[in-house]
Amino acid sequence: MITSLQNKNSKFFIICALFIANLAIAKEINDDDLIIEAETLENLIDRKLKASGNAVLKKSGNTIQADLIEYDQISEELYARGNVKLDNGDLYVEGTELDYSIENMTGTIPNASFTTRLNDGSSKFNNTLRGTAAVIFLEGENRKRGENISITTCEAGQDDWFINASEAEINDKSQRIIAKDATLEFLDVPVFYTPYANFSFNDERKSGFLAPSFGSTSQSGFEAATPYYFNLSPDTDATVTPRYYEKRGAQLSTEYRYLKKDYKGVSQIEYMPNDDENPDRDDRYSFKIHHFQDFGHGFSGHLKYEKVSDDDYFADLSSLVSLTSQVSLPQELKLNYRKDDFSATLLTQTFDNLSTSSPYERLPSLQMSHTKDFEDIYGNNYLETKFSFEATEFQRNSDFTGSSPEGTRITSRPSVAVPFEASYGYLKPKITADIKHYNLDNNPSTSDKDLFIPTFSLDSGLYFDRYFDFSGENYSQSFEPRIFYSVTSYEDQSMLPMFDTALIDLDKNSIFSENQFVGGDRVMDSHQVTIGATTRIIDGSGLEKFSGTIAQRFYLDDREVLKESQFSNSDYQSDTSDLFLAASSSITRSLRVSADHQYNLDEETTNRLTFSTKYQPDVAKFINLSYRYLNDPNSSNDIKQTNISGQWQLGSGWSSVARYQYDLENHEEIESLLGLNYDAGCWTSSVLFNRIPLATTNDDNYTLFFMLELGGLGAIESGGSGALSEALNRNVPGAYISSDLPDNYREKYIK
Repeated sequence: MITSLQNKNSKFFIICALFIANLAIAKEINDDDLIIEAETLENLIDRKLKASGNAVLKKSGNTIQADLIEYDQISEELYARGNVKLDNGDLYVEGTELDYSIENMTGTIPNASFTTRLNDGSSKFNNTLRGTAAVIFLEGENRKRGENISITTCEAGQDDWFINASEAEINDKSQRIIAKDATLEFLDVPVFYTPYANFSFNDERKSGFLAPSFGSTSQSGFEAATPYYFNLSPDTDATVTPRYYEKRGAQLSTEYRYLKKDYKGVSQIEYMPNDDENPDRDDRYSFKIHHFQDFGHGFSGHLKYEKVSDDDYFADLSSLVSLTSQVSLPQELKLNYRKDDFSATLLTQTFDNLSTSSPYERLPSLQMSHTKDFEDIYGNNYLETKFSFEATEFQRNSDFTGSSPEGTRITSRPSVAVPFEASYGYLKPKITADIKHYNLDNNPSTSDKDLFIPTFSLDSGLYFDRYFDFSGENYSQSFEPRIFYSVTSYEDQSMLPMFDTALIDLDKNSIFSENQFVGGDRVMDSHQVTIGATTRIIDGSGLEKFSGTIAQRFYLDDREVLKESQFSNSDYQSDTSDLFLAASSSITRSLRVSADHQYNLDEETTNRLTFSTKYQPDVAKFINLSYRYLNDPNSSNDIKQTNISGQWQLGSGWSSVARYQYDLENHEEIESLLGLNYDAGCWTSSVLFNRIPLATTNDDNYTLFFMLELGGLGAIESGGSGALSEALNRNVPGAYISSDLPDNYREKYIK
């Protein structure tokens, strides 16, 4: 038994003294062993140990340092005073005093500062929570409570934002904080107060207020919203959002989501009882329900119903193009069946139309398809079969004015192809039949019509490769010539309506197809051959230095279907199609250019031209430049548009983002966006100004998007959650919000 040990000039380990006194064999030290070291050690009343001067106590994963430590070996309680430090791996606390029970992991530390780990360390940013408190109460494993507390995820020495509260409970395991009388302070300015806050630093769902959103649009003025989130169950939730528009008044929005084993969906309702900007339009609302159901055994269903109170609802009250550009809201019920190579769909579809556009409704439509490929013993296809069937009742709704054909259309399209493939090329003959039946009303030309239109096509191509050296570099070049031939018999279809059919533009992809119509009401009679070729040059590192394609179609007979008056200005009238040229080149790994050119050899005119280039030396650092020209034979105004967009890192955490689209023909701006991002590590901020056209009015909408994201805490943003990201990704594809960048790029750009 040790009665007194004193040595002011050296440290001493009790476990070593026990080893010497008992002449025992040293054992391996584990977490349950008690280790004390200090300049002076005393044993008091045979149960208490007193360590003075640079004292250190280690037990059960706890390391405690102080000027003085008194430890009760029976109760495992201790008292420490002077420069106290407690470290248990996940929590590090400093203070002036410590009363602590090692067994229960409970205690108090006044005048405390603390740091606790928030996540698994996969990210360098916002992975620790630190702060100060008048007193910290340790209340068991992973739990603590602080009075007059300030917390942040900023690194030490960076005090950009804090949450100050009279009291806060911190659960390290769930990473959840419950705070009372809480104020969010950003750059020494109080920006938000709440008497009660319940939030987390992870993705765990819990009921409570979400971060408020603020913004401004030219249509509605200043906008503010405060969502409240209901975590109803592990697979259901709801959000209620009161919103205020400066020009229009109050609105209430609700969203209900569910995700079950066999079904999922979302329902949204927005309601504005009075519109101060348009007093004649009270009771403005938007309603949406999407439901998907898996019935099992290959059956599934989908309900989609969307409706608004008036045509200008989205133009007046939304800042997103995905909403303001809508002119027909779907209202449909769908039943699907799929098994192996067979699928079927039963659809009933109507629309809530927001413009003069009034598409045909399907009441109902049955669609079926079957695809079967037959393989030999080597796994090669020797026969490809396809079959599609559709029966649809087309009707106009009450929004349509005037008389229009309606009725039933039944179509069937079987095809059989026999592919021959080898390493040097392929040959693929195919026979297709278009079979149709119409039973029509309000159609002066005919009430019934049956059609049978056969098509034969032959697709063929060869593969050539060569390797060569240029300026000491190794390159490979491929050359792929292709010939496509098809012949389709003529049937008069001029007496039939165009329910869902249009003549598609001939481009480098559709030029290798039999029919130039999309939809089921027309089949192009043709006797044609398309000749084309593609070449690629690839360097030794795998970079495609050049890719080029040339193609042209030759018509061996006139197309009788095109003699209908509605196709009089079609590009398909001549004996040859336009010449299609496409080229692209990766000049360097950072710079790529591409161009498509559609040229009419007979008239020596360009009908379509696109050019684009992208310079991207690094992630989130790029510039896109493009030009588009389209010769529109149905209009006196050709389309001439330029577009420039990009994102560029400016240094010290700043980056810019912009997009500008301009109409050279009409000398007017189409759409524009300008924004700045700032990354401070523990917080990021983005500001975007977006000008967008509206689909239901000639006015434009000017929207200011703002987002302040405090690391791990959440984001305060305008337009609702994700609105800024949607606007950014639509205008500048590939752009990043700073917090979404990988850590290595964030670190580099912040410096």
